[in-house]
Amino acid sequence: MFNIVILIGLLISCSKINDKEVNQDKIEVDLSACYNMFDILSNMKNEKSLKDVSLKLDSVLNTKAYKTMFRHYNRDWRPNHLPKDVFKRMILSLQFPDQYTSGEKQRADQMLPKWKDYYNNLDKFEKHLKEVENIDIRKLVNNSIEYATSWLPPEMTIDEFYLFIHPNGGSPGFAIDNAQGYDFFQLSRDSLGNLQLNVLGEIIAHECHHLGLETPDIPIEKSSDSLAFYFLQVFVGEGTANKFINNCTGGNVPRIDSNRKNTMMDPGINKMTRELWEEYTLHENEIFNRMVKTFENAFTGNLTREQLNKELGEYWITGMIAKNYFIGSELFGAIYFGFDKEGCFDVMRDPRKMFDYYNKAIEQRSDILSQCPRIPDSIVKMALSIGEN
Repeated sequence: MFNIVILIGLLISCSKINDKEVNQDKIEVDLSACYNMFDILSNMKNEKSLKDVSLKLDSVLNTKAYKTMFRHYNRDWRPNHLPKDVFKRMILSLQFPDQYTSGEKQRADQMLPKWKDYYNNLDKFEKHLKEVENIDIRKLVNNSIEYATSWLPPEMTIDEFYLFIHPNGGSPGFAIDNAQGYDFFQLSRDSLGNLQLNVLGEIIAHECHHLGLETPDIPIEKSSDSLAFYFLQVFVGEGTANKFINNCTGGNVPRIDSNRKNTMMDPGINKMTRELWEEYTLHENEIFNRMVKTFENAFTGNLTREQLNKELGEYWITGMIAKNYFIGSELFGAIYFGFDKEGCFDVMRDPRKMFDYYNKAIEQRSDILSQCPRIPDSIVKMALSIGEN
């Protein structure tokens, strides 16, 4: 059996990064979900009764890790995306097939093959878990925080957070509230099956960037203005994290660092991500036009919050790599080449300036950004006027 250390407290030592202090708060790292799920799968393999396994699984799904995971999957813009009962029955179906029917829930259908892979090979599960135990997580987290912080405005800090690794099968990594979750099944491995810690570190930096990025409160009274501002923010977090932390290519905007490997786009690491990015590149003008039209509808009061959330869930924030990642990367990549980090930081502080900076950046750097689609001047003025009486 494993030498189980369920909770590891990591004290992040105080250091200066770009004249910014990194918070010394305690970072909680939780591997308990991995041990708990290994126990559940072992019980099923050992032919424990459905009742017994179901009760144990209820207890596991009520732990902090899985409660956080369910908050991630069932956000405002995609409520009921993955109900706890569906996830539970999907797991039970590994041994009790009548518990879940394929086609019942798209997210669970997508998760099931990864669960089957590990259920059919518990030796692999055990081996991979021992490898995770041996990661120097303190060093990895420190390095990730350092890099993420370098791409945040000086006043935005990465405070204490809860980091958990858990069998999931869906999102490889995510951040919500002050928590980061990583899928045990999808920790990046090379062709020989070895953990790629540089990739994990980059993903942690990506999620740390999300946790540190906080748009200051901007007083907005008009509901349509508030909705338009909400839509602008959809492109800020993922755009900055993907372009600056992951060094993503663009459709029309180059990588920030041509000398650094673009890990997320490496076909050997994530072929599906690369193919989706290339598909978006082919339809970049179309996606930009959709963004402009949706923003205009929100600003002019022709879109409700419910309608916008539906569009977000069905068009902008869906799939392995979403369209808001791509368009956000283009917007902020252009701004960086036109105005360096300071221009990007100014927009992170106030997303109303995003379209204005973007258009000006295209003019400023026509040598490399001439193919970028422009935002209509009328839309730029709308964005800048959000919150005005």
